[in-house]
Amino acid sequence: MGCENDRAEIDGVSAPPRRRRISEDDRVRRFTRGAEAWRASTSTIQPPAIGWPMNARGIRTNFMFNVAGALAPLIIALVTVPIYVSHIGAARYGALSIVWVLLGYFGFLDLGMSRASANALAKHEEARERSSILVTAFAINLALGVAGGLVLYIGGRVFLQYLLDVPPELEGELDSVFPWLACVVPMTLLTGVASGALESRERFLTINALQIAGSIVGQVLPVLCAVLVSPSLSVVVPAAVLARFPLFLLMLAFVIRREGPLSLTSFDRPRAGALLNYGGWISVTNFLAPLIVSLDQLVIGSALGLAAVTYYVVPLNVVLRTQIFAAALSRTLFPRMSRLQGDDARRLTESAIGTLAHGYAVACSVAIVLIGPFMNLWMGPDFAVVAAPIAEILMIGAWINGIAFLPFAHLQGQGRPDIISKYLALELFPFLLVLWLATRHFGIEGSAYAWVARAPVHLLFLLAMMRFEKTRYAQLVLPFGCVMTAFVLVRLVRPGLFESLLIASAFAVSTSAIAFAIDQNIKSLFARLKGEAIALKDAA
Repeated sequence: MGCENDRAEIDGVSAPPRRRRISEDDRVRRFTRGAEAWRASTSTIQPPAIGWPMNARGIRTNFMFNVAGALAPLIIALVTVPIYVSHIGAARYGALSIVWVLLGYFGFLDLGMSRASANALAKHEEARERSSILVTAFAINLALGVAGGLVLYIGGRVFLQYLLDVPPELEGELDSVFPWLACVVPMTLLTGVASGALESRERFLTINALQIAGSIVGQVLPVLCAVLVSPSLSVVVPAAVLARFPLFLLMLAFVIRREGPLSLTSFDRPRAGALLNYGGWISVTNFLAPLIVSLDQLVIGSALGLAAVTYYVVPLNVVLRTQIFAAALSRTLFPRMSRLQGDDARRLTESAIGTLAHGYAVACSVAIVLIGPFMNLWMGPDFAVVAAPIAEILMIGAWINGIAFLPFAHLQGQGRPDIISKYLALELFPFLLVLWLATRHFGIEGSAYAWVARAPVHLLFLLAMMRFEKTRYAQLVLPFGCVMTAFVLVRLVRPGLFESLLIASAFAVSTSAIAFAIDQNIKSLFARLKGEAIALKDAA
């Protein structure tokens, strides 16, 4: 009714006998009137006190940027890894993988300064304060990076020489790459601080554009060198390092242009202590969290043998990839979680948790139904018969852990990263005991159930620490029920490919309908999208 009246009012006639030529001014007026009609139709929707973040200006877009930034490296790797392996050989690729893993461990030298600088900068708008934070963080990470580069240059050679069985023909190639790797350490640590500065201003388009460009150049250029020049690691690794350097300079240029001028006199020793204190707890978390995540693989390898690890790791990696949406939302909201205080920050997080719970339940319930046929097509029926049930179990834990991303970021944003670190330290040994017993008695399914059992304890602790409103716990029950219904149904029926597609479609429709009916934030988001579509249609 509104749209017909609007068109009549704009055109000046009630029922034109035929479509007339529309001028550009008419198009503009139609678009404006359509937008006003949409606003009127959605005026009855009442957002939370802080407002749902996905309706806030820029955050929905930032979320999509972060999702794209997470997906791009995966897509690029799918293309480049087979070419890598076919041209440099399995031995060289294995050695290259170990080199990058070794380099990744030296990222620990960041001491949480990337997160610390993002948190501190999000709370300050004054140029002088921001300059002091940035110069202090850059100076700390430069010193740590140079020291780490020297340690890698010396210690990396010893590690590869005495702890790994390196083929004689690769010893010379590996020896030549360490000067290049030593340069990467300070470059990586400085990039982390620069990224934190951009995150604090919510410049996620810039961050992800640079990261995607870095992923493309950093993976494609070495492949081209391996194909066109030489498969030697003495060619491939320098190509990868040189590919990073222009993008590193570009990110620094963005930060200096936005935050500059920066002066060495802005270094603040007391602020350095505060940043290191915050970052130190982040470092403890960054050490303990991957350790806890990898414990199941170590226990399976010890208790059941290395062959069993493959049947567990492959589905685990697939399941963890679905958490990129939760991680992207967490990254998007972290600057605002740092900027807001007290109840305002808590309400923002509570609002996001409710909507993520419903939205991620749609993805997880569908994935549980389809993971069996997917594994069968991807890895073959012999592999899928063992791995698919593991993936179905792990998907339950993935939903719970995905929700935990938000209170995790909330506590860090509110300046309490120590709570998370202390909890992980207390959790480590009890989880290891449960994991060992479950694996010994029930095999890799026992490991999967132990991993899932840890997730709700972890989530409930984080929710309690952020003082999650008790009445809001009920909003998690229904989406969790959808995920569990999909799991039980698949376990009882074991559908084929065609049946799985039908069931997955039914779950996608039903869980989406439930989310739309119950979650006001999702309803408001759909109303906005509908309004924009109406406005565009009327302008056409």
